[in-house]
Amino acid sequence: MRLFLRAAVAATILAAAFSPAQALVVGTADTASSIPFGSTFGGYTFQQVYSSSSFGSSININEITFYESTQYAGGSLRTGTFDIYLSTTNEAVATFDTGSITVPNGSFTKVFSGSLPQLSSGQLNFNLLSSFLYNPSQGNLELTVVTNDLLSDYNNPLYLAADNNGPVNFRDSAYPYDFNQGLVTGFNTVAAVPEPSTWAMMILGFAGVGFMAYRRKNAMALNAA
Repeated sequence: MRLFLRAAVAATILAAAFSPAQALVVGTADTASSIPFGSTFGGYTFQQVYSSSSFGSSININEITFYESTQYAGGSLRTGTFDIYLSTTNEAVATFDTGSITVPNGSFTKVFSGSLPQLSSGQLNFNLLSSFLYNPSQGNLELTVVTNDLLSDYNNPLYLAADNNGPVNFRDSAYPYDFNQGLVTGFNTVAAVPEPSTWAMMILGFAGVGFMAYRRKNAMALNAA
């Protein structure tokens, strides 16, 4: 019985330490937008801010997801090459859309570069070049999309789910406008690396299981002698 309990404890610790990645969705879909991935109306640069209050703690972001709008289902994605950056900002969410576009600089981390991924099951998933550590205590999260391809536009652009007057807000390089909306975004996060104390508990747990198994084997051998 004691052997079973120790094994159960060790298995519980292992499962907690290596729990699968989780998705945090910021925003609630109540409208739709074709900018920046469906149409070129926003210009060369698109920026969106996410309220730090939407994040309970620091996260390692390794995938970003946008969602097809059921309000305007269907449509075509833009072609061309896109660069996506993540950073933190002290700008307020409510007034972000009327501010000036910030050119990516040393404080911006490029997390994606290439053509847009295919829409799959109503989701546009960007697998990032590397994980981005976001700490909400340092400010709001900012996403920047840059492309140099404005040569074509679509009569039937893809619309993505957006949130009006919520925890997200966007602006673009075409013109300043009081949008008060932003794309609903999912952030898939990497499972946390176990703390040293967790590793110690795991090692002790497995050592205990091994020791109890060894004693039981020896006891059985003595009783059989």
